[in-house]
Amino acid sequence: MPEYPSHAVRMEARSEVSLRTKQRLAPAAIQGLEVLSLPVTRLDAYVRDLVERNPLLDFDYDHASLSFEEIPEEDDDRAYGGADEDAESTYARPASIAWDAHGFDLARLRDECSETETLQSHLRMQLTGACASERDRLVLDALIENIDDDGYFSGSMPAVCAEAGCSTDDGQRLLALVQTLTPRGVGARDLAECLMLQLDDDVPYAPVIRSMLQNSLEDLAENRTTKLTRAYHVSVDDLSAIRDIICTLDPRPGSSFSQRKGTVYVVPDVTIMPDGTGFSVRVTGQLSETLVLNGTYDRMAAQGRMDGEAREWLGQKRAEADAALANIDQRRQTLHRFGVYLAEAQYDFFIGGDARMRPLTMQQAADALGVHVSTISRTVQDKHVLTPWGVYPLKHFFSSSVACSAEERRHALSSLAIKDRIKDLVAQEDRRKPLSDATITTILNGEGVDIKRRTVAKYREALGIGRQSQRRR
Repeated sequence: MPEYPSHAVRMEARSEVSLRTKQRLAPAAIQGLEVLSLPVTRLDAYVRDLVERNPLLDFDYDHASLSFEEIPEEDDDRAYGGADEDAESTYARPASIAWDAHGFDLARLRDECSETETLQSHLRMQLTGACASERDRLVLDALIENIDDDGYFSGSMPAVCAEAGCSTDDGQRLLALVQTLTPRGVGARDLAECLMLQLDDDVPYAPVIRSMLQNSLEDLAENRTTKLTRAYHVSVDDLSAIRDIICTLDPRPGSSFSQRKGTVYVVPDVTIMPDGTGFSVRVTGQLSETLVLNGTYDRMAAQGRMDGEAREWLGQKRAEADAALANIDQRRQTLHRFGVYLAEAQYDFFIGGDARMRPLTMQQAADALGVHVSTISRTVQDKHVLTPWGVYPLKHFFSSSVACSAEERRHALSSLAIKDRIKDLVAQEDRRKPLSDATITTILNGEGVDIKRRTVAKYREALGIGRQSQRRR
């Protein structure tokens, strides 16, 4: 066995002590944060669930802002009664909802929810009396059922014909009949066919347009001007006129008959609107005023009509009810404080729109309000604000900054303001000689904005603006 020097192996014993702090939230605090993160559209369902689970909570229908007795008939011209004008509980009135001097238009609500004519029923109505045989009618029904919401025939012709018991030639003949109906372009099997069905023979350049749609649709989409002018022997001016004609055609002819099942209506949680020389901040859609404690159980306990177990149960439910009311009220106060801060921090936006948006981070908002940044994150989560310029997500007001060296601009510009400037530059450009990303960068640098070409390209793509070659006309 080999021998090792005594100094070859050294053993050391070390002990390290480290202190770490962990923050643990009580269940009541966690529930408060959950309520804060709820948008107004989900707050109502949350409150109703509370009322169902806790008998000590109830709705104060006697003092509600609108009772069923106050809803007039549709032909009643009297003013609506019972409107609550409280500053922090009044509902906002977005332009998409029908409001008039009498309040909410219930007839409009009925119209919005009513069944409208479908594309299939519209096509069948036009074919009334046009079928020469019962078999043709069955085949036409099958073809129409395979037309999607955009107006395209999305089925398999052999499968439809096999199911209807007819030849493929008959199926093609009847599909051609469907393609003569309105809206024009319906029943097409692809985009090129849809656009060609809408093109009249007397339209200028009609033969050339049909050839382009059939053979060079991708070149048209990518705006390959040189390739198209050489392939079809047309000038740049002729190609620009052809593009204008194609832009008048509808690539989704059946979309106007959509039932709008996927439509989502945005209800603002906060309203910030001009009020004299300043702005008023209102928290909309609050239910804390109508959610009250049910005093029946308290009276029963005071009269001694409960045993010890019942009193313990009552105490637990009372604590849950008090916490729920406190959480809802805390949500209202936090949203109102944030709305006031937002009106001050983004005052230039509320005066002049996106072009005057200032850079802002959630950490800055948290420091100003004296809360944790996670509280700000929950405050803006899935929530919207009604402004003089429309309805915006609350997250819209947080953006990164871009350095600006111009003397007349003391503050750094937000990325939203830069995007708005890029949009203006593209809107004013010469369509024959659109601006390149490098040119836009030079213009912005000349205005004192310290920005790189790759950042301009990223902002342009985020705005949905095509490349220079794609915008050339």
